[in-house]
Amino acid sequence: MMEEQIRSALLGYFIGDGFGSQTEGLRNEEILELGELREVYSFEEAVPHCGISSYVSDLPLLYGLSFLELEHIDYDHLRSTYSRYIKEEPAFLDGSLSEFLSHPSEKGEKTIHLTRVVMSGILSALLAKDTTRNLIETEIGLTSTNTIVLEAGKLYVSALVALIHQEVSSSDELFAFLMRSRTIDDELKTIIQGSWNAQEPKLPEFDYSTHLRAALLAIFSTLHTTSTFIEGMITLAQGGGSARLNCALYGALAGALYGEDQLPESWISELHVSSALEAMIKKQTLYRRETLTFEKLADSLSRKLGAFEE
Repeated sequence: MMEEQIRSALLGYFIGDGFGSQTEGLRNEEILELGELREVYSFEEAVPHCGISSYVSDLPLLYGLSFLELEHIDYDHLRSTYSRYIKEEPAFLDGSLSEFLSHPSEKGEKTIHLTRVVMSGILSALLAKDTTRNLIETEIGLTSTNTIVLEAGKLYVSALVALIHQEVSSSDELFAFLMRSRTIDDELKTIIQGSWNAQEPKLPEFDYSTHLRAALLAIFSTLHTTSTFIEGMITLAQGGGSARLNCALYGALAGALYGEDQLPESWISELHVSSALEAMIKKQTLYRRETLTFEKLADSLSRKLGAFEE
């Protein structure tokens, strides 16, 4: 069962990156002009790169592969892996990643620092607490030392772990669980409370879509006020802005909440591995001869990571 939950979370995350690729960096009015958003390739003519993974999916995948290779978390190895990926020059890399990795700063509360947090959540669900106690802070600390960013990582990981362990079975139960937690920052609990009270998704204005608090409110309020994985994904993608990461972070939570049955197979089949990720992975013997798809990667990772359940 744990393996199935991990697979659903990973697939939901990958779908979010691919689906959100269509509206990344666009304003709502620009999206409306493109037409109806229903498939990963709805806007293919206007957005040629849609469906191709970005650092949003690629970095947490490399994080998981690093753990499997070493059978423990080595932060120097992760930093080196991320740096090598950046040098592959993927087509849609956020230029600030290299700067953040070289000079982690207390300044700025950007959602980009949560790019790898889905894998921290999965590992936290599998490994003993004494192993993962400082995992979130240390991994996020590779790109940010901002206190609120670190606390946001704890919030997201707590939510994902509860869903993977099936301690909760609805958004109401999830939010009640998070509000009771003694390890989540009170300031961030206001975002959970605001999401819980919301009657509709609280999508940020374009200029604030990369800001941590606005993004978290959008993700959690969408999880609460929509009733299906597809509805939530389309809703967030239509908000544009930082659509890839916002949709991915929503997708992992929604995937674990709703289960794989709600994940549209057509969307999964339309996802493509970036050339940068393929180059990185195929340097490892384990995948060298395989045709890479996100479905295969999610299946392989969930199965191999599940073997480390403690």
